Amino acid sequence: MSSSPSILVVRLSAIGDLVVVAPVVAQLHHEGYKVSLLCKDAYRPVALCLPGVAEVYSWEKDRVKLAEQGCNFTVVLDLQGTAKSKRWTRGLKVKVLTYKKPYFRRILLLVFGQRFALEPVVSRYFKAAEPLLKNGAGAPAELVLPKTTLTLPEEPYIAMVIGGTHAGKRLSYDQWRLAIRELLKLGLPIALVGGPEEASIGESLEQPLGSGVSNYCGTTTIIEGMAVVKEAALVISGDTGFMHAAANFKRPLISLWGATHPSLGFAPWPHYSAQFQIIAKGRSPISKHGKVRWWQRNPMKKFPVEEIALIAEQILRDRTTL
Repeated sequence: MSSSPSILVVRLSAIGDLVVVAPVVAQLHHEGYKVSLLCKDAYRPVALCLPGVAEVYSWEKDRVKLAEQGCNFTVVLDLQGTAKSKRWTRGLKVKVLTYKKPYFRRILLLVFGQRFALEPVVSRYFKAAEPLLKNGAGAPAELVLPKTTLTLPEEPYIAMVIGGTHAGKRLSYDQWRLAIRELLKLGLPIALVGGPEEASIGESLEQPLGSGVSNYCGTTTIIEGMAVVKEAALVISGDTGFMHAAANFKRPLISLWGATHPSLGFAPWPHYSAQFQIIAKGRSPISKHGKVRWWQRNPMKKFPVEEIALIAEQILRDRTTL
């Protein structure tokens, strides 16, 4: 009896990028592949939650060893698609399928606007893996979180992800405070989610707004933050990894967009009815990752914050008793 073909999937970063890899690795596993995944060490906990992944390797710790034993894999699927990953996979002496980044079309999108919108990244990943798949998409792709001892609000709550890697993805303290004040009128507690960088702003938002706000920023792991998101009655987030996790769990979701835009191909996946997008006024997108250059105006500064509570009430009306 022949053993299952083995595949190494390369996707080095980051949280959201790994979450949107889930549909592809789940389908590969469903069709009989033994799936291993190579990512940056900081994101191993997320990679371990991907359905169908048998083993996770660290780019920093394991890539030399993997290069020496690359022939143990039947095929390599490089979903990173950068010069660095291409150089490394070429040395494995095994068949490599590589995701082709749409560099030129992305430039056209940034310069000329929405008529050059990019195909959803999940669809592009499936195209890269197409020679390996017989049945296309369809395997269950929900992340499998380990159990945590984290204490969550007992009643239905709203999770607000207040972080973002760059200013073009983040609301300011004053904007969040205004949004929270209006959301508290809906009668549900609010859980603030973010990393260590958001700990101080989370604390500053929690203290003056009373017991209806709980700050989980900086005191939880990535996986615990995902657990907060998974159990929420509604998730409100900018273009972050937690936004992608909320979509993966099919939670009611309001995504906030500024310097980045869904047309870049990284809109929440999959799309479902309880999902809304609020896009800042002005030119968008202006960058891939949310960086705002010194000569550019940050679209988040003119974000229509007042729309958040209005849409939240609309989403929650049929799901909770306000």
